[in-house]
Parts: sequence; structure tokens; C-alpha cells
Amino acid sequence: MRNILFMGLLLVLFTACDSEKSQIEQSAYEYSVAVANYNIDDAEAYCTEETSTTFLKTARYLMQFVDSNYIASDTPATIDIVSVNRLSDTTASVVFHKQTPIKDFSDTLEMLKRDGKWLAHAPIKK
Repeated sequence: MRNILFMGLLLVLFTACDSEKSQIEQSAYEYSVAVANYNIDDAEAYCTEETSTTFLKTARYLMQFVDSNYIASDTPATIDIVSVNRLSDTTASVVFHKQTPIKDFSDTLEMLKRDGKWLAHAPIKK
């Protein structure tokens, strides 16, 4: 009986951890796809307030100077999540691979849990 309870507890813990990892991965994916495809407004739903008021605000400003032909040549972008590393209850890092018609690289995105939601955290540091 004791073994059955222990196995049940482990199953619950693994399911909860897997669900949390899935939430981190989904949020990182949605944010990265939006930014990579120049959809700055769409990215805002998946990032921290600091990221919105620094990085995305700057990106919106700079977008007015980007030639539409360049954007057309650099899209569509695809994102593959390579790994999710949960560092604590409220922090994680996600390695992703970005591929566009003219770029191909990997990078790491910091994720923070705020108000129960995992959000991309990539503010411009002053």
C-alpha cells in the first residue's frame, strides 16, 4: 500500500513539473516567434512589463526605419525550442533556434514567472 501511495505521489509531481515546463516552453515559443517575425505587438502578451517598456518599445521605434523589403526577405521565421531549464520556482532559461531565409542562430531567453504566468524577460539593461 505504501508503495502505491509513493508511486501516486511521484506521478502527481512529474505531471505538475511537466505541465510547468510546457507552459514555459509555450510562452517562450510565442514570444520568440512574434519577435522573429516582426510582430512586436503580438510579443507583448508573452513578456514582462520591463521587457515591454524597454526592448519592445525600442523595437517599435526602430521598426519605422526598417525597409519593408528587408522584412519580407527575413520572414517567415521559424523557432524551435531546444531546451528548457527551470532554475527555480520563478525563473527558467530557454534555448531556442531561429531560422529565417537570411539568418540561422541559437540564443537563450530568460523566463520569469509573474502572477502565475511564465513570461519572457529580455529588457534592455541600462
